[in-house]
Amino acid sequence: MSQAAITTLHRQLHDWATRPANRKFLQQDQEAQLATALGDPKKSTQAHVAAWMLGTWHLGCGLLAVFGGDASGFDEARIGQALRRCSLLLREKHQGQAQRKSGASKLPFSRLHGAWTAMLGLALGDPHADRLYELLREESEATFAEGEHLALFVHQLLALHAGERPRLTPRLGPYHEAMLHWNGEGRLFGQQLAAVLDLHIEQTKGAGAPFDDPGCRLYPVEVLAVRAVRSWLGLPMPKVDHPLMFTNLVTMAPATPWPQHELVQRLERQLQRR
Repeated sequence: MSQAAITTLHRQLHDWATRPANRKFLQQDQEAQLATALGDPKKSTQAHVAAWMLGTWHLGCGLLAVFGGDASGFDEARIGQALRRCSLLLREKHQGQAQRKSGASKLPFSRLHGAWTAMLGLALGDPHADRLYELLREESEATFAEGEHLALFVHQLLALHAGERPRLTPRLGPYHEAMLHWNGEGRLFGQQLAAVLDLHIEQTKGAGAPFDDPGCRLYPVEVLAVRAVRSWLGLPMPKVDHPLMFTNLVTMAPATPWPQHELVQRLERQLQRR
């Protein structure tokens, strides 16, 4: 995969982050919406949506800063991750209760959003993501649609993270070969992960594409999630020879503990309430 593709993605992310209308809508408007909605049970849906959108803003802007060489951008990205994780967990808390009473088991948020948030949680070391991992891991494989390759891949990673044995299936699609080499020869595993990142680049194009998310476009989140799980299990990580693995997003690391943020703390307090 050529460096030109990464340059194009960087330019697109920069344009997105520096557009004044995006800053107003995704940051300023959503901060105001979230501050108003928090604490009002009648506005729980507005709070979930605002937290997700504000988190998307912070994730994209933070990782853009890191790409440019500013390691402090990891703090903003981790705040964004926390906001989006809280958004999904609050949806499950508020909407999942009604679904469980009715006998339904479907998650109250999209599997793609869950997959992004779980991978980013693993890659960024989110210390409060265990409940989200549990929700996604408990999903029945039989309920995944044929095209939900990325979500099923994350499902398998979370099973490994929990010390369970994954069920390797051709339904993993383009991720099947990589998972087949999980315990195999490191060089071959690394090559399969590089192929996964080629797919990542291809799947950044178009609304609704698996990596059409500001926080994921330039961040090799699936390989970093793999690295985190293998580290958790005490397994070595092979070299992955791909341009996405040689940017500041990978060669730099957070230098501070997980950051605190007032809105995140208020969301987390809501999660703790019965």
